[in-house]
Amino acid sequence: VARREILIRLRSRVFTFGTAGMIALIVAGVLVASVLAGRTTSIRVGFTGGSETLEQAFQSSATALGADVTVTGITDATRGRALVSAGALDVLVTGSPTGPTVVVKDTVPSQVEAALNSAVFAARLTQAGLKPSDLASAMAGAHVQVESLKPTDPQRTQNEIAGLGVGILLFVALGFYGTFVAQGVVEEKATRIMEILLATVRPTQLLAGKVIGIGLVAMLQLSLVGAATLLAVDVTKVVSIPAFSPTAILGYLVWFLLGFLLYATAYAAVAALVSRQEEVSGAVAPLQIVLLLSYLLVYVAIPNPSSPLITFLSILPPFAPILMSVRMAGGDAALWQVVLGMATTVVSIIGLTWLAGRVYANAALNLGTRVRFWDALRG
Repeated sequence: VARREILIRLRSRVFTFGTAGMIALIVAGVLVASVLAGRTTSIRVGFTGGSETLEQAFQSSATALGADVTVTGITDATRGRALVSAGALDVLVTGSPTGPTVVVKDTVPSQVEAALNSAVFAARLTQAGLKPSDLASAMAGAHVQVESLKPTDPQRTQNEIAGLGVGILLFVALGFYGTFVAQGVVEEKATRIMEILLATVRPTQLLAGKVIGIGLVAMLQLSLVGAATLLAVDVTKVVSIPAFSPTAILGYLVWFLLGFLLYATAYAAVAALVSRQEEVSGAVAPLQIVLLLSYLLVYVAIPNPSSPLITFLSILPPFAPILMSVRMAGGDAALWQVVLGMATTVVSIIGLTWLAGRVYANAALNLGTRVRFWDALRG
């Protein structure tokens, strides 16, 4: 049964074009991020009139502040204003060095404004007969010592973004492939192919084979997407964070497999209660609500990944596949929590397989009206 499901899915255009599309989107996204990360836009600053004496001091201050500026001399203020209006110049400085006027199209970049203020300050000191170097030497040690009780991890933001991406991907994948299982069950039931299959295999075998077959296809597709992501990241060097390491991606695939077995088994059981494709969405709605709740909890987990509530929920089977993956991406999940979450999920899969097998066996051959869950469970 699993082999039949694998061959059907691999030969479908949905798998071929879907996989190619996801790989193309991810590679394109990584390439765009790489191009944007390596691109710097220089701020064009023009000086005219007496303000030209500020150029050297401004350039030094801007460099110290980390601003990328290009300084240009402008013949007159009228031409400079025209260049600013046309977008060929970002900032025009005109007037006297101790009281210049800055002309911009919209707003002055903060680093440019700070560098200009520093240059004007130095000009005023010189005009007053003071040496800016003496003042700078006196103020060099005028700063406070900052002691952070919770130092910021420079990779924390990247890990949080990666965790959000992992949560979204698992949410979409679990819902997508779970719906595949439900639609396949109803299709076989509506076309009465299920009756032919059940003449050869038991209902629980048919259920298990369908879940395993589609699960292996899903793992293959996500593995291809993950490999493409690793290759694109390794070639472009756009990011270098533990959340995208081969070990981490393998962990996400394991959690997807556990989550798929958990949800797909439930999807198959509730889909067996109906006989038409248009009834599938209503039958699986409770499961989609639980899956959606897991996704919404991601936004609570990212800012507070170690809170008691999130830690507890990430161990519970309905939420563990997504929440634990997100906490792992941020490096906030302890090993014992990951092991405990996997253990509770595996136990739940075993219990749910028995429950779903009983419902599936009692409802699979009932055509026409929808079978109530408790009736199917009692047989």
